[in-house]
Amino acid sequence: MGRAVLIGIAVAVVIIAAVVATLFLTHPLTPRPSITYISINAPYVFLVPSNGLFELFYYDSQGNLHVVGTYNASSSTLYQAINVINSFNQKYMGTAINGQSFTPLSYMVVIGNSTGTVQIPVQGNTILLDKVNPGYWTIVVSDPSDLNKLAYALDVGYKEAAKVSGTSNLWYTQPTGTILQETMNLQQYSANPHFGGGYIMIMNNGTLVPYGIMAWINNYGYGLNLQFIVQGATTGYS
Repeated sequence: MGRAVLIGIAVAVVIIAAVVATLFLTHPLTPRPSITYISINAPYVFLVPSNGLFELFYYDSQGNLHVVGTYNASSSTLYQAINVINSFNQKYMGTAINGQSFTPLSYMVVIGNSTGTVQIPVQGNTILLDKVNPGYWTIVVSDPSDLNKLAYALDVGYKEAAKVSGTSNLWYTQPTGTILQETMNLQQYSANPHFGGGYIMIMNNGTLVPYGIMAWINNYGYGLNLQFIVQGATTGYS
């Protein structure tokens, strides 16, 4: 190999080394934040959309609201479900359901645990929802005001969660029956993720809260270990 070639190789090596050094100086490698856990002593905690992020909150046993903070959320399942809900709302916007104008369904993430202490995995300012056991979280849909009532009932206490019988007159009431019918329409509309509709929660004061749930996606069941999901699947309301 000639001297000129060797000199050329040496110069190239020096140039490459200089470029690499410059890249490290201008774009230093920063380690990713470690995963930590937010521990909340409540039966359930909730995530609701807030200006492109998600607000994490819960109620204590006395009914006091606690807002933990606002976070990003990392979950392909969550965003697939949001797309389905948004698409459903766009399809039915402007139509009439049960003699009433269609009310766009809103959603919230419900996370629970059988121990009474919910552990939320967080990396930086991002909740790693996909790292939560699918059996302990799901997505609930309803009217926005009913979602607030549902969150309160789940943390503070409620009488019963149930599936509304097909022969119940509740289907034809307003606004409860209207939302029930909308959740059933969502059930028929959704495929993957699939939603189940026609559920009702009876609060301690007798208020009826209609809702639907994300049941499964990609053959994984969601929320199957949550108490109100189990009750709703095994209890009928007529």
